[in-house]
Amino acid sequence: MMALVPSWAQDRPVPQFKPYPSSKSSERDSSASGSSSTSNSTRSSSPNSWETRDHSSDNAKPFGVAPVESLKAHPPTSGKEPMLMLDKKNKPITQAIHESDRLTFFDCKGVLAPWFQELVTAEMNYFSELVEFPLINGSQCVVTMGTPKSLTPGRLSVQMYLTSKDLNNCMMDSACFVFRSVNLIPKNGGVYRSYFLSDMFRKVVAQQCVTPKGKLYSNTTCYSVD
Repeated sequence: MMALVPSWAQDRPVPQFKPYPSSKSSERDSSASGSSSTSNSTRSSSPNSWETRDHSSDNAKPFGVAPVESLKAHPPTSGKEPMLMLDKKNKPITQAIHESDRLTFFDCKGVLAPWFQELVTAEMNYFSELVEFPLINGSQCVVTMGTPKSLTPGRLSVQMYLTSKDLNNCMMDSACFVFRSVNLIPKNGGVYRSYFLSDMFRKVVAQQCVTPKGKLYSNTTCYSVD
């Protein structure tokens, strides 16, 4: 039996982490505390940093949209399984469903732990609502791995789509008009989640970074976050 890679297996968000404000009162409490949304020292020390973050700023709401539907989700933040099922070479242990020059595709089922897939879906919907993208249910999901010909060989990402047609069009024909992905970046002893959402028709691109402990960095990738 192939062993699981420890660096992925150990990176489970701390149990106290909540990816969304549980109520509007938490946002008011955050504002009342006087904490700056750009203060790294106070944010990094708090396991509930997303819950206490000020989501009322223009930076957090690029379209002036206050998330409502996505906040109804209450995803688990940890589980008994490792977040990803990988072999010793950091490769998914399931058979690939498609391969292009730059990416190998795997069904999320059998690769992502159910709790982690639910968490990523909830986070993706939160970021989707900020830029007025339709919400997804997480079932149309693939894990991709960069091939030796890609710019980032071996990089693991999760792609999620609104419909099976959208998934097939993007995977088979590279026709990705509305695109949602999260790059999984192992560093500093954990796995960072770097979200990327784009809409070719609306010319919208949004990027967000979530650290292993749940700290949110808006409008940036996790590659630029320590």
